[in-house]
Amino acid sequence: MHKTKGVLFVVFLLFGMIITMQFRTILLAQQQSSSGQTSVQTLSYELEQAKSEGIKLLEELQRLEKEKNEIIRQLSNDGNPIINELLNRKNELMVINGLTDVKGSGIVIRLNDAPARGEIDPSQLIIHDMDIVQILNVLRAAGAQAISINDERIIATSKHFCVGPTILINNKRYPVPYVIKAIGDPNGLYNAVEQSEAVVIMKIYNIQVDVRKENEILIPGYKIYGSIDDMISGLEVVEK
Repeated sequence: MHKTKGVLFVVFLLFGMIITMQFRTILLAQQQSSSGQTSVQTLSYELEQAKSEGIKLLEELQRLEKEKNEIIRQLSNDGNPIINELLNRKNELMVINGLTDVKGSGIVIRLNDAPARGEIDPSQLIIHDMDIVQILNVLRAAGAQAISINDERIIATSKHFCVGPTILINNKRYPVPYVIKAIGDPNGLYNAVEQSEAVVIMKIYNIQVDVRKENEILIPGYKIYGSIDDMISGLEVVEK
């Protein structure tokens, strides 16, 4: 009898210890969850505050930009030959650096992923950033004077990266299809792209590549100041 009581005592003691440990584990998990939620809420609030401040600064910047343009307009109307020469040089540099809209003949390239096929690795059926880099290099070598991707002007500092099923161009995210526009000699650009190794390989995997010549293409200038949403599009608070 005493032995039975001793066994029961040990069993209940162990049972109590297990319950206590489980309770502590659950309590700790709840505290960590609560702390994580607080952290996410704090970061979300700070992001909204930064966004609000950024909007105010951007509005002030746009106001100053308008004042600057008005001053330049008044100077150009004064007829001073030195000032006019400087302004003409400024406009030339803006065109060279891709900061103004340009129009001319050239080609338009439309790229889209290949249809899914079970026997082929899916990664070989989608467009990667290196595919686009190769096409851009071909266009530059063929004398393209201005290039855009999905109406994002490509300049010397432009970067384009694969981000999952999308591509990041000038800090903006775009899914397929990708539309590349290039101004230059239409025949030279067309032949260079169609005969390029990158396009030949993409067509082997049935990646959709459509190249056509256009008499008039408008390529917008690079946007130095985008919207606040564009500037922080890569900043996201993710709750796990």
